Amino acid sequence: MSRAILIAMVLALVGCASTLETVYVPAENKGWKVGSGTNRPGETFVEFIPTEESTSNWSRMFSIQFLEGKRDSPQRVMDTLQTRMRAHCPEAQWATISENATSVTYQWSVLNCAGQMDQIEIARVLSGNAGVHRIAFVRKGTSFAPGEKEKWLDAFSRAYVLKDGRPVVVTR
Repeated sequence: MSRAILIAMVLALVGCASTLETVYVPAENKGWKVGSGTNRPGETFVEFIPTEESTSNWSRMFSIQFLEGKRDSPQRVMDTLQTRMRAHCPEAQWATISENATSVTYQWSVLNCAGQMDQIEIARVLSGNAGVHRIAFVRKGTSFAPGEKEKWLDAFSRAYVLKDGRPVVVTR
């Protein structure tokens, strides 16, 4: 199996018959399995968890989401997610790590929020021509393991949108 997680393989797993834009994330996939996924009109979402864990009891999760037809900028998508999170968890911590015209990378965490487990996440939102893509790594608890954040930030910084096996040049 490839050393990189490729959303195109996942789309096939969740039953998508058409060729959609996808995201290539150059991250190690050994030790991960598909935990859950959805393929609803306008949204494809896949969550990977460690092979020895379950969807009801996981410590780490990697997810890929595609919002087909979404035309908002990555910054606006992130701002909307932040607003939703803070509506439920007002003390949520949120910070932009990097951004440009076609993507934004950020980190957020929650601690002692009713109905929400303590967790920390890094994510990147990328523009495509057919929609918006979001990749994320989350860990339960209040901190990442040593080197974990850097490893995922590196993979996320090298991720890109593709279609039909070719990188997409964003034209919107």
